[in-house]
Amino acid sequence: MISRRAVLAGLVSQGQAEPMRGMMAIGVIARRGDGALALKQIEGQALSGGRLRAFAFDDPFRVASISKMITATALMRLAPDLDADVSDILGARLRHPFFPDAPVTLRRLLSHTSGLRNGKDFPVLFGRALLGVLADRTGGWWGAEPPGFFSYSDVNYGLVAQIIERIAGARFDLHMTRTMLAPLGLDIGYNWSGVSQPRRDRAAAGCRSVDGRWTPDIDGEIVRAPTVAIFRAPEAANLTEADYRLGENGLAFSPHGGLRLSLADLDRLAQLYVRGEALLPRAQLEVMMKPAWVFDGANGNTEGGFYQSFGLGVHAPAGEGFFGPATRDWRGHFGDAYGWMTGLFWNVRDGCTIAWAINGMPESGRPRGVRAPLTAPEEAVIDLALAAF
Repeated sequence: MISRRAVLAGLVSQGQAEPMRGMMAIGVIARRGDGALALKQIEGQALSGGRLRAFAFDDPFRVASISKMITATALMRLAPDLDADVSDILGARLRHPFFPDAPVTLRRLLSHTSGLRNGKDFPVLFGRALLGVLADRTGGWWGAEPPGFFSYSDVNYGLVAQIIERIAGARFDLHMTRTMLAPLGLDIGYNWSGVSQPRRDRAAAGCRSVDGRWTPDIDGEIVRAPTVAIFRAPEAANLTEADYRLGENGLAFSPHGGLRLSLADLDRLAQLYVRGEALLPRAQLEVMMKPAWVFDGANGNTEGGFYQSFGLGVHAPAGEGFFGPATRDWRGHFGDAYGWMTGLFWNVRDGCTIAWAINGMPESGRPRGVRAPLTAPEEAVIDLALAAF
């Protein structure tokens, strides 16, 4: 019988960066319903401070779109009216220009059914007003379909962050650290905001293969604490995060993908989602997990079958392509950006959890799994975890 370590080791490149033969690093933590460890395994390398070393469970990295689920959770903690017109919160009218009679609501933003798309100027850079940019009918920010049509879009969560700022009266990244992440004992943060220097010193860059070498796509260099990493517009080159005006641009601190945390932190969050009132009251979590959109054959862009059902910031996968016959019992979110492929999922029936991180995924020509729509490394990691329960 092949050992679990051998399975992961077989997915990791040895020596040169050869993404079609293996990833740079893979780690996974799985727990049974009682919280007991079922699987904890890590293999491969991390590029940290310009040097290669062994990838570790406590190395922080850019977790990509799992950030959205954490952002949505923070919004739910503020107990907003999910079906109110967000224009009233934003302080300015926001409407789908082709369907102006349909108010944009938080439920629509959280479930990717608002009609918004990532336009030609995405991401809207620090120093620019997000609502002003979205008002451009020619910018590709709005789809041709009416609200209610599903299309996964990061800009939805820029508006969610902006709404958090308007409700809480605090900058998004600071609100996240002070009211949610730090009280939970997590040394993590959006765009490195609130993350201690010792954690930053362990940062693992997101990498891809370039000419046979693992080359950083993100976090090759890390700003020193307490500085926050922001991407400035040319006209805002001299501005710092202290110059940010609340409610101006919710994308500034990357609520859609910029959370930095470790695999151990993902495991901790998975336990909070499956059993912790400290994160969110159960009734509110149930609202997040309940599908707000289900594909009916024509009401959304499934991206090749990847999206069949979606809650409020929570992916509710369907079919058998993700977790086998029990796929519908799982909730969570995937991440995919800058070489990182990540996952944080929990089982609503038995309380099992799985968290994983894979580094070195190519942008195209990815190794495909047997079951669509996952890549081969993702599928292998999930299968390894399921077999350990």
